[in-house]
Amino acid sequence: MLTIHLLGEFSVTNEGQPVTTFNADRPQALLAYLLLHRRAPQARRHVAFVLWPDSSEKQAQSNLRNLLHTLRSGLPEPERFLASDNLTLQWRADAPCLLDVAQFEDALRVASTATEDAAGQALIAAVEAYGGDLLPGNYDDWIAPLREALRSHYQDALRRLIQLLEAAGDYRTALRYGGRLLTHDPLDENSYVQVMRLHAFSGDRAGVRRVYEQCVASLARELAVEPSETTRTAYAQLLRIEPSVAPMTALPKAPPAPTVPS
Repeated sequence: MLTIHLLGEFSVTNEGQPVTTFNADRPQALLAYLLLHRRAPQARRHVAFVLWPDSSEKQAQSNLRNLLHTLRSGLPEPERFLASDNLTLQWRADAPCLLDVAQFEDALRVASTATEDAAGQALIAAVEAYGGDLLPGNYDDWIAPLREALRSHYQDALRRLIQLLEAAGDYRTALRYGGRLLTHDPLDENSYVQVMRLHAFSGDRAGVRRVYEQCVASLARELAVEPSETTRTAYAQLLRIEPSVAPMTALPKAPPAPTVPS
């Protein structure tokens, strides 16, 4: 059984033991490409072009053959993981492998159709599976849109999870995930409002002020702007409400459950 992490720090382990064959950039890129496109065979010619866009077709194909040899040498019983012929490559659907991206996406699919209680558990599983940006050290053009899509799904999952926890009155847990939300995107004003609201309903006005000051400082430092009027108005409202008051509909709400292509 392989365990593969592409989110955050790249790692591959076989039965708990680190596999170091893929420590270089190109082996990681090929492995990641096949894993992230695992649902269909990939044309060798296309994979070669994606990984070596500035090389001639002949050189790119040669590079791919060499890299595929490296990939196979690092896999235990490689035929259990890779299907290939003269034209295509594919990571086998039944490969004995745990992939963090797959766990993340599977949990989001469950959350998108589950009842409220089950959705909350699925969202927790999703955000816990997200260990960071997709291969943050890889700067290939093909990976950027996938990285951004996963970031967006993670943010949406956090927002919805916090909303469900807030509705259940579990402000303490919601604030823990709220901290992740602010770390994930420290320039998103809606996130600050959502976390300020949690402090307000917890009766923690000092927390409301602290989060607002963090918002002001982040926007000034990174964008040289002040919080919007909407954020300032929400802040003033939240400082005045009582802890037992339900969330005000005028304040920004979390988005609906994120959806992931099947």
